[in-house]
Amino acid sequence: MVSVVPAVAHADGGSAAAAADELFDHGKELLRAGDWPEACARFRASMDLDPAVGTLLKIAKCHEHEDKLTLALGDYRAALALNRAKATQTEQRRNELEEYTKGALAELEARVPKLRVRLAASPPGLRVTIDGAPLPLAAVGEDLPTDAGPMEVVAEAPGYLTAHFSLQQRESNTSEVVVSLVPNTPLVPPLAETRPLPSPRPVAEAPPGSSTRRTLGFVVAGLGVAGLAVAGGFGVETTSKVSASTGSGGGCTPDYHCNQHGVDVLGEARAAQTAAFVSLAAGAAALGAGIYLVVTAPRARASAPAATSVAVAMGQGGLSVRGGF
Repeated sequence: MVSVVPAVAHADGGSAAAAADELFDHGKELLRAGDWPEACARFRASMDLDPAVGTLLKIAKCHEHEDKLTLALGDYRAALALNRAKATQTEQRRNELEEYTKGALAELEARVPKLRVRLAASPPGLRVTIDGAPLPLAAVGEDLPTDAGPMEVVAEAPGYLTAHFSLQQRESNTSEVVVSLVPNTPLVPPLAETRPLPSPRPVAEAPPGSSTRRTLGFVVAGLGVAGLAVAGGFGVETTSKVSASTGSGGGCTPDYHCNQHGVDVLGEARAAQTAAFVSLAAGAAALGAGIYLVVTAPRARASAPAATSVAVAMGQGGLSVRGGF
């Protein structure tokens, strides 16, 4: 066989067709013997020498045998087009090949798995790949034919955590992936703030209402402490969610490459973080106002109080409040 190939490459059209027929017949013999790899190699060589509808149909069967279903789909569709353009065959033969190819194509289309990718949002720079191959954004939402077996969809965009989706494509099934990316920002940034409070002026005696002002100050300060406690609870919940996302079954790797479950857990962590910040701000404001009311309430004797300050800090370890009065 090796010695024949160079001669065929320089042969005229009739010699090429004869060589193609020889390769095709040899391929059929190998196929009857169960030698698929060698048979398919002969069919491809025959197709290179003299494209024919029957040869292309054999190549389609080879791709089906190799579980390359998407390639087989292309082979059958190409066979239909070649059959309609072939002028050297009779009308009866053309009709027979058309009917056979359409039937084989319909059977294969029912087997081929489909994948549908949908986007919850489309941030700038979004890139989606399927087994490393880029997915055009125009193909989003379409049912795309795939081969059966494991498959990975990856979605990434600047400023967002990369999302990984692992699938197992099965024949005759359609899978759907909904891409939802989470911003890649620190989940619980340290927060520290110190606010000096005005020092009260010395007074000679307590005018009417000083007791009420002091009582109101204690009440407001108590509400502030309660708000800080609530913020601390949300802070603990945030930290717990973040840890859970990278734990066993959490859905995220240590560098925050997450599947859909991991993305959902991080979304819950972000909601808890936002609630913690809101409670922290409200609690700190109320505590500061309460302390101000207490220390500025008029007293019976003149005095020069020391400067008053409140420091609130929140981090991974929890919430702390320090003050000087």
